[in-house]
Amino acid sequence: MWFFLATMIVVTVLFIVFYQPASFMRTDESVSNLNVYIFTVIMVSSGAALFVISRLFLYLIQRKHSMEFFHFIIWMAAELIVISVLLTVIAFFLGNVKRLAFSDMLWHVSLDFLSVIAVPYIISVLIFNLDDRRQRLANLQATLESASLKLPSEGDNLLFKDRGGKLSFSTRRSNVLYIEAADNYCNIHYLNEGKEDMFILHNSMKQLNASDEYKGLLRCHRSFMVNIENVKLLRKDKDGLVLELTEGSKAIPVSRTYNESVVRFFSGISES
Repeated sequence: MWFFLATMIVVTVLFIVFYQPASFMRTDESVSNLNVYIFTVIMVSSGAALFVISRLFLYLIQRKHSMEFFHFIIWMAAELIVISVLLTVIAFFLGNVKRLAFSDMLWHVSLDFLSVIAVPYIISVLIFNLDDRRQRLANLQATLESASLKLPSEGDNLLFKDRGGKLSFSTRRSNVLYIEAADNYCNIHYLNEGKEDMFILHNSMKQLNASDEYKGLLRCHRSFMVNIENVKLLRKDKDGLVLELTEGSKAIPVSRTYNESVVRFFSGISES
């Protein structure tokens, strides 16, 4: 608001110095330059006072209610019309030497008024538009923070893709129990509302094991990968090592090929 008023004063001074104001006061009879400039000072002072009053009302409204950009444009249009009419009323009674009709006087006053106010209005619109964009971003950020929203991260979700790289299935990492190979497919066993469910993925165990996206899944058998988050214990039975999961009744076998890597992996976790 203060920047707008300061800009308006500077432009008004330049307007008075380089442009002959109040040209509608000129008649065939001589009208002294002093009278013209006194009238100009009265008009400028009146216009400035009206602007200060208008912008104070705008400031009070903005403190109590949020104002969007198009609201500001409507306010400026109403401000322009009201102040032009009020200044015309003042000019009609103080400077109507030519006895112009009120409509003609309104045209002259509005033209001079627009010459003064054009630059401050453009700057004001640009500043308000920039501030409005910043406020929208701040409101959006506050909404996201208050709702405790966050984008899914690699640690939250597992995205299972088919052989062509297209997303086929996604679930939270903690929901995945184990993956079982079935020829050229994989059966993903996962928890769905507390119960074990299965999704058939058109992809190979070899390709899943080679991807860095599934580091949390441990290959323990030619046909099995387990989610290390859901491994309850590692035990040995008559057929070899077995992994028991926190959910489900199935025990996942560990083949001799993967014995050493599985033992080393879980030993590393226990030591840390």
